Amino acid sequence: MDNNFTFINGEYVPFNQSFVHVSDLIIQRGYAVFDFFLVREKVPRFLSFHLDRFIHSAALLNLHLSYSKEELSEIVAQLAAKNDIQNSSVKIILTGGFSTDDFTLSPDKSTLILINKPFEVKWPEAWKNGATLITAKYQREVPEAKTINYIRSVSLSQKLAESGAAEVLYTDRNWVRECSRSNVFYVKDNCVYTPKSKMLAGVTRKRILQLTGYQIRVMDFKIGDLLAADEVFITSTTKGVLPIVKIDSKIISNGKIGVITNGIKKEIER
Repeated sequence: MDNNFTFINGEYVPFNQSFVHVSDLIIQRGYAVFDFFLVREKVPRFLSFHLDRFIHSAALLNLHLSYSKEELSEIVAQLAAKNDIQNSSVKIILTGGFSTDDFTLSPDKSTLILINKPFEVKWPEAWKNGATLITAKYQREVPEAKTINYIRSVSLSQKLAESGAAEVLYTDRNWVRECSRSNVFYVKDNCVYTPKSKMLAGVTRKRILQLTGYQIRVMDFKIGDLLAADEVFITSTTKGVLPIVKIDSKIISNGKIGVITNGIKKEIER
């Protein structure tokens, strides 16, 4: 890993020599956006979508991005070629940049970082038998942006590990929003539902919404609807379609992976 290259503000530097200034707003205020995608057999997956979302996130936080989408694509390609890893991930980060008073956002001082490292998906048992969610009352700030603010989920990381759960499910006044790193879906009477607002739209979610042959409704719903579902699943870049059979102490339906979940999972994996 130390021999891998990282991109920082126009330069490709060894991973163990990649640093930002202590007065960068990513350190002083946790102010930054990012995106994350997989590279499979040296080919970035769904790069256009991830870059569009990254650019949108930057705009929502008033971060100055001095690179076009085409230039970012070229940086990704060059970084992947330099590191030459068969299966990897890329995290692209845009920070608030250097700030003289550790607070004020400068219009042209943002720091662009791309990190490329080996990555393999490891969820075989959860995909086979279904996974568990734990709930937390929380609403992310600027939920349509993919920010680095994971304070709630990181604070629950030990509880997550102890419970053996796959994810933290956020609820806001009983409204279901999203998981800490995933979108959520449920099935009731053969209809598929996913939240409409106050969450981050994911690439796997978008692909599911484009599927034909399923009745899908994008609408906000409450935790009671989710607990009474016939099937529940979550989606993300790394998890794909992950069936959920338990939320906190509540078993979903019969505790088994549903037919519709399996059907959608197979279509997404094609």
